[in-house]
Amino acid sequence: MKKALSIFVAMLAAVTATTWAQQQAPYRVKAICGVVKSDAWLTDNTQEGIYELDLESGALTKLTEGKDVYQAPLGGAIYQDGTMKGIHFKTTYDPFDQANTYTLYHVEYDMKSWQRTYAYTLGDMDRNYISSCGLALDPVTGTAWGIFYNFNMSWQVVSRKLASISFATPVPTRTIIGNVTTPMAAIACSDQGVLYGIGQDGFLYAINTTPTGDTSSEAEVLPLGDLGIDNISTYPSSMTFNPFTGKFLWSVVLNDGKSYLYEVNHNIGQVAATKLMQVPDNAFLVNLYIPEAEAGDDAPAAVTDLNATFDGTATTGIVTFTMPTLSYTGDGLDADTPLTYTVACGTDTLAQGTAMPGEQVTAAVTVQPGEVTFTVTAANEAGASPATEFSLYVGPDVPLAPDNLAWDYDFDARQATVTWQAPQQGTHGIELNAQEMTFNIYLMPADQLMAQGVTECQATIPFDPEVLAAYSFRVEPVCEDITGQSATTAAAVVGPALDVPYTHSFNATSSFDLITVIDANGDGNSWYWDKGWSSNRAAIDAKQGTNDDWMLSPPLNLKKGATYRVTFNANTYVATNVDYLQLAYGKGFDTDAYTAIGDRYTISSPVSQDYTQTDIVPTASGPYYFGFHSTSIAPYGFLLMHNFSITMVKDAPQLLRGDVDGSGTVDIDDVSAIISIILGKATEADYPGNANVDDNGGIDIDDVSTTIRIILGKEQ
Repeated sequence: MKKALSIFVAMLAAVTATTWAQQQAPYRVKAICGVVKSDAWLTDNTQEGIYELDLESGALTKLTEGKDVYQAPLGGAIYQDGTMKGIHFKTTYDPFDQANTYTLYHVEYDMKSWQRTYAYTLGDMDRNYISSCGLALDPVTGTAWGIFYNFNMSWQVVSRKLASISFATPVPTRTIIGNVTTPMAAIACSDQGVLYGIGQDGFLYAINTTPTGDTSSEAEVLPLGDLGIDNISTYPSSMTFNPFTGKFLWSVVLNDGKSYLYEVNHNIGQVAATKLMQVPDNAFLVNLYIPEAEAGDDAPAAVTDLNATFDGTATTGIVTFTMPTLSYTGDGLDADTPLTYTVACGTDTLAQGTAMPGEQVTAAVTVQPGEVTFTVTAANEAGASPATEFSLYVGPDVPLAPDNLAWDYDFDARQATVTWQAPQQGTHGIELNAQEMTFNIYLMPADQLMAQGVTECQATIPFDPEVLAAYSFRVEPVCEDITGQSATTAAAVVGPALDVPYTHSFNATSSFDLITVIDANGDGNSWYWDKGWSSNRAAIDAKQGTNDDWMLSPPLNLKKGATYRVTFNANTYVATNVDYLQLAYGKGFDTDAYTAIGDRYTISSPVSQDYTQTDIVPTASGPYYFGFHSTSIAPYGFLLMHNFSITMVKDAPQLLRGDVDGSGTVDIDDVSAIISIILGKATEADYPGNANVDDNGGIDIDDVSTTIRIILGKEQ
């Protein structure tokens, strides 16, 4: 341990003995920081977030609108590769434990837009990620350091651990070096990669980050000198290296509640803290950072008025901008000396040339289609200006998703018909070429391609599923070889129809697996499964206006001429509610073509009861859906349905096609009977069967012909 300490001291002496070449920067140096408190804020007008700090005036300028406490992570943050990465924590009071608890978050922000790019909740158990003295980034190795609280389960500090931290994973990875017994107010790395800390005791320390192999041992902390400040509070403090002075910038709140900025000299033998100012409005600063200069002092300032224009889907267009008239430090440029400019996209140079200061430049460029960022710089003998960027989408656009998707099913033809409305624009607002648009249709949930290159806004797809289940169709637009956003129809139940009697109880969430729900008015409110206090049930609530919502049974096999009964058990939620429900049945999902069953029910009892409707006689055999159509009116209406059943109360006549007299055999007597009816010598009511063989609504010679064909064995 002593040998390691001596090596660290020798290394530190060599580093700090090097004379730091200070930049002479006549322009106003500015820092980035988070602000968590200010005397200027009213209690209902807090403005936590990210700010720019003018190091001459102390003025704080907010870089984003509104309030975002996550932009000022209290657990520490680093600025790396254009991203701010940090640990934020919120304090909440737990009334059960009668103590404070904390919820931690891993957050990241883009440093250009200051929009949050990542957020992950660590919860309250990943507790040892808070570095109360901030985080420090080593500019040499890219390693982030912190001195992290080691909490017990009661959020009491057991110890403090020096550790590196990586934000490469949702739960950041810490690598512990050892314990630090000296409480630190703030830490920061120098430009040489040495970690320094200011203790709560007012001393400046150098901290050895070399692993010792024993994480339970003490990390090496070397006192360098007394800063002469002995009233440091435990409020947030922050420190960063200032590349323009070669010294540290330190913000601290003293025990008098005042916030100050200091400049800290870390050179051995010259350790001192110089007060720069009291921070305006006693703002509490966290996560200080001073960006390096973007250009040389006498290099041009950035170009302005950058714009790019492309006609339609063309990939050749023009870029326009105005050349600077000032240097990077704000001095006037020689009006008679031309500047050079470069227009680039990534690593590709698109245009170059010369122009006079203040001149407006128009440059023709050709790019690949897609999202393009143009970068423009001006330059003179002193170097290039800071880059100015402008982004836009160029070329054929990515189609938006289709709209108004629907589908129906024909059980007789065993095919689905899918319809939709084509998008007119792409995701970037560029008009699409309708002549070049096709569509791909996928069956869901298998995501199986069913049709490709469809040119119309509908598709008829052979579809005869072996399993009764909920299916839907995903429609994907393709325009000029660019695949767009897709949309999916509502799910509906198709497959082998079930037999009657059929009973359906809403006793679990799975009870909706074979139910088709149709939100006919598209208000986003329709039938759903609800677990009530006393029972499970299907439910619907009239949120706004009048409900127009259907709940369809699975497809059920019904016989022509048979009589069926529908029974359902339902109630309204409270006695003051009134619900309306209409029964109907039909084929497919076009409920406008359904046949109404009886009159509309008025359901106003909060006690569940059975409702019955009989005399349902299909005119043709085949699969049918029974529909429960809610037409309740807001603000009343909270209809609860507990079960429903469909039963046959009277079978169809025993005869099949042509067996008019019900003898069980189709013979000449059936033909004679039909002829007698046609000649008016008898009526159909005289026969137990049905002489209308071909379902044409009357009895004519076609019925006779059909019966004869059946007798001859030419028709079943």
